Amino acid sequence: MNALFARPVNRSVLRGWGLALAIASVILPALPLGALFAQPPMPLAVLWAAYGWAAEDESGWRAPLTLAALGLLHDQLAGGPYGLFAAIYLSAYLIGRFAAVLMSAPNLVSLWGGFIATALVTIGVAYVLARLGLGRNISVLPYAEVAIITAIIFPIVRPLYMSSAPSGRPQPGFRK
Repeated sequence: MNALFARPVNRSVLRGWGLALAIASVILPALPLGALFAQPPMPLAVLWAAYGWAAEDESGWRAPLTLAALGLLHDQLAGGPYGLFAAIYLSAYLIGRFAAVLMSAPNLVSLWGGFIATALVTIGVAYVLARLGLGRNISVLPYAEVAIITAIIFPIVRPLYMSSAPSGRPQPGFRK
């Protein structure tokens, strides 16, 4: 039995589970499954994915394309407008790239602080975009609640989206 838990889990397996959780966090709230799967309380795992992929220096096209596709799917399931969640997720990725450089220490507090900052800035982005797309009387309070719940739970799910090693991104003031 101990041999089962002694082996380290493959990084790609963890990333696959993280992607599955991100997809589930977009699809499950749209299904009539009850209050447990509604947002809130269900966190928005796409924010974890955006921050983790940005911090892990996913500089290819796959991470932003996947986030944009998940955002458009979320827009479709939420009833529109198209582009709102896609823009929020892509902004989380861009903010996460910046926060990963600032919060580059390999400890959990630094990683968590970077994610909290990312989640809070996406609330501001959601506020601006929702007012532009849906009118001045729209409230982003439900999104803010979900973003805060997602930030609180981040330390538990961090291994699904990023390693605990320092960011691979170049640090300001240091030259290799």
